[in-house]
Amino acid sequence: MNRFVNILKYRTVRRIITIILLTVGASSCEHKPLCWHHPHTGMLRVDFAWWDAPEGEDLVKSMALYVYPKDGSNNYSHRIDFVGTHGGLIELKVGDYNFLCLNSDTETLLYENTNTHNTFAVYTRNAHPLSGMEVRAGEDFNISDDYETIRRAEGTQNERVSREAEEAYGHAVEDIHVHGQPGVVQVVTLYPKNLTMHFHVVIDGVECIETIQKISGTLSGLSGRVKVMDASRIGEHNIVPFSLVRTGEQTLEGHFIAFGHCPEDLEKFHKLAIYAITESDDHLFLEFDVTEQVKYAKNQRYIVIYENGANICDEDHNVLKVDEWNPLPPIIIPME
Repeated sequence: MNRFVNILKYRTVRRIITIILLTVGASSCEHKPLCWHHPHTGMLRVDFAWWDAPEGEDLVKSMALYVYPKDGSNNYSHRIDFVGTHGGLIELKVGDYNFLCLNSDTETLLYENTNTHNTFAVYTRNAHPLSGMEVRAGEDFNISDDYETIRRAEGTQNERVSREAEEAYGHAVEDIHVHGQPGVVQVVTLYPKNLTMHFHVVIDGVECIETIQKISGTLSGLSGRVKVMDASRIGEHNIVPFSLVRTGEQTLEGHFIAFGHCPEDLEKFHKLAIYAITESDDHLFLEFDVTEQVKYAKNQRYIVIYENGANICDEDHNVLKVDEWNPLPPIIIPME
């Protein structure tokens, strides 16, 4: 009899323990939506492959990845930053995504239409036509904020003046599915491309180059913006100012970076304008049509513009003297 009672007690206790465990398990699942058998996040390895722009792997200091979910929230994105150019590990919710990358080590580039990966564009702020001219503090020279008075090359009066760009590298990939399988690290690879062009201007045979006190240039007909997704040039035509320096007995050279041009735009032309101030305070202006040089340059990543002959001495030879670029007197602030 005692043996029967003991067996009955043992079975009762075992049933009670089983009920307690089931209750605790159900309560735990109710408060923890993450289920090990149906993961809600996945690990990804982001790689940047520099096949299309090998120089960028050494030049770029940091990269940014923009993540765009495809679950209907296209206006939502978040940015993940990586030091260096090799990428790294990230964790995302299971789902479908578009990704865009862009180097983040720039100071002057501005972004617009960043709500979707296929509209994300890069541009630079407005500039003054003479912003390439070196002006030291304290000199009796003032660049007027009203650059409407500055002479432009023929046909470029309505073009926006924008400052030169910095080296920009970017790319985008679409329709990446994050599956979130346990123990699996997915790999997503982006291939940054150079979104900018380098311009090298050479002016040879400059007569009376020793009389030049200040000099700068502008190039018209350049793209105002570039889309990161496919490196396409968009926006209105822009004028980009740049500095010129003496590099030889009769040679001036300038280098600048811009968003390039659209060779398919048959109506666009490119004018090179030169602004010079001589020691006798003459304000001189020259312009050259360099459309063919820009459009048919063999290397569209590094475009060389070459002109020969600029006589600063003879105002009747290819040099047009213009009114003072700044009709206002310099503003003098008294110091106490």
